[in-house]
Amino acid sequence: MKALKLSIMALAISVTGISAYAQTADEVIQKHIDAVGGTKSWDKIKSIKLVGSVSAQGMDIPMTQTIVNDKAMRMDISAMGQNGYVIMTTTKGWQFMPFAGMTEPKEVPAEQVKMSKSQLNYKNSQLVDKSLIKKATFEGKDSINSISCYKLKITDKDGEEMTCYFDAATYYMLRQERKVKVQDEEQEIGVTYSNFKKQPEGVVIPMNVSSPQGDVTYKSVEINKPVDEKIFKPDTK
Repeated sequence: MKALKLSIMALAISVTGISAYAQTADEVIQKHIDAVGGTKSWDKIKSIKLVGSVSAQGMDIPMTQTIVNDKAMRMDISAMGQNGYVIMTTTKGWQFMPFAGMTEPKEVPAEQVKMSKSQLNYKNSQLVDKSLIKKATFEGKDSINSISCYKLKITDKDGEEMTCYFDAATYYMLRQERKVKVQDEEQEIGVTYSNFKKQPEGVVIPMNVSSPQGDVTYKSVEINKPVDEKIFKPDTK
C-alpha cells in the first residue's frame, strides 16, 4: 500500500509539474553566483571595459563603458559624428552630449551621483555580492522569453526593491525589474540579459542587455587591463 501511495504521488508530481524540491531564495542566489564564476573570481576583477553599441531609435550607436571598481565609471558615446560621454565618480559626475545641443560638460546633480554609486562596481549589476542583499524572498516560478525561471523579490542594503528572474536550468539572471522615479513619477524599469559568455578570467557576462532605453550588444570585454584614471575627469578645451 505504501509503495502504491508513493507511485501515485510521483505520478501527480510529473503531471502537474510541481517540483518535489522547494528552492529557497538563498539557494537560488548562491547557485546563480556559482554559475557565473563564483565569488573568488568576481573579487579579482578590479576594472572592466565593455565595447559595443546600443540600438535606439533606428540607429546603432557605438558605446564604450569603462569601470574601475568602487572608484569611477565612464561611458563614451558616438552619434551623428560627435563624441559624448557620461562620467560618474564616488563624489561627482559630469555629462557632455554635443549631439543633444550641449557645448560644454555639465555637472550631474548630487542626487543622481548618489543613485549611480552602485554602477561603480560592475558586479553589482550582476547580483554576485550577497553582502549587498538585505532581504530575498522566493516568489515561485515564471518565464522570460519562454524560459522557465525562478522569481525572487530582493531588497538591497539601501532599501531598494527589485524583482529578479533566474533561468531554472543555468541559474543565469535573465531579467531585473525595479521601480525608479523619473521627473517625480514612479516607473517600472526592466532590464533583460542574454547571450552569456564565459570570460578567460572565469566570470560569465551577458553580451546583450535590453532595456526601454535601447538594446546593447557588447562585442568585446577587457578585464583588469590598465586604465588611465584621467579619463574620469571632464574633457577641457
